[in-house]
Amino acid sequence: MSAADGMPPAAPAEAGADVNTSTGKTGFLVVCKTASVVAFFHPERFTPIDEIRLPEFPHEVVVSPDRRKAYVSIYGSGVIGANLRPGTQIAVIDLAARKLDGFIELAPFLAPHGLMFDRSGMLWTTAESSNAVVVVDPMRGAVAGHVEIGTQRSHWLAITPDGNKLYVPHRNFTFVSVIDVHRRTVTKRIPNFIYECQGIAVAPDGNRVYQAQSSRPRVDVIDPKTDTVAGSVSVAAMPDVPPQLTRLRVSPDNRHLIMSFHTTNQVAVFDTADLKSQHVFATGKGPMGIAFQDGGSKAFVTNHDAGSIAVIDLEDMKPAGEIATPMGAEMIACY
Repeated sequence: MSAADGMPPAAPAEAGADVNTSTGKTGFLVVCKTASVVAFFHPERFTPIDEIRLPEFPHEVVVSPDRRKAYVSIYGSGVIGANLRPGTQIAVIDLAARKLDGFIELAPFLAPHGLMFDRSGMLWTTAESSNAVVVVDPMRGAVAGHVEIGTQRSHWLAITPDGNKLYVPHRNFTFVSVIDVHRRTVTKRIPNFIYECQGIAVAPDGNRVYQAQSSRPRVDVIDPKTDTVAGSVSVAAMPDVPPQLTRLRVSPDNRHLIMSFHTTNQVAVFDTADLKSQHVFATGKGPMGIAFQDGGSKAFVTNHDAGSIAVIDLEDMKPAGEIATPMGAEMIACY
């Protein structure tokens, strides 16, 4: 499946084209939800070098565009749709010092989860239990605005590399909301996905938005120029799988799309030039977050239920080892 099939093209990209896909060889950090820590690892030996204890149940992380800070959402003790003790904070971490640098308070907004920066340096987060997406000014450490989206099922988000649009999938529903970043308003709901919407990712060239499905091993491709579905592709090696948590990430060089399957303990790698060209790998239990150290030679996939990271060599298309982490490794970021 390529541009010849009516799909938007997948153009080569350089690392840094998308400010929300952090790369680097200084180190990498892992948000470990069950252990309530952020763990730091050596970039070459992959050994633990430090950790920071956080309030219970941190979830997602994003690194600031200048790579000086990391921001971690404190989601709360529950799960989507049943978070009875929702969090209201984002932890701020000094990456050079590997120290906690304070918290940004979001109250009255509840259950922050997905995190992304726009091009003006504003930090956007879903506030799942408040039916909103919240805009945070990280320089002031304060809420700068919000957008009502009308559903508590907003877990993740993705921003186009030019910073103009934000896409919010709604878990347990079959539509994606589109937000104008500058006007801070919902401009469209992309409807009629067959299965509930889960993970979402924007290609670093800005030409495609990938939307994962939960009840089938399937990815829909949205054309951001029209905000319509341009096509879809299923994982051929996974014809029948149970409903499960799925996540997406595109490599910085825009060559590969990675999809994790939390229940069946697998990762699918798609060639973006031809989405029907695929590889499927077994992982540890509960794969979730995805990151890259460089342009895209290797992918790191956190295994939440195993306390580990699966390393996949994307050049040779083979497993390249496993890294032990504290339990509940949910999200990872390189810097």
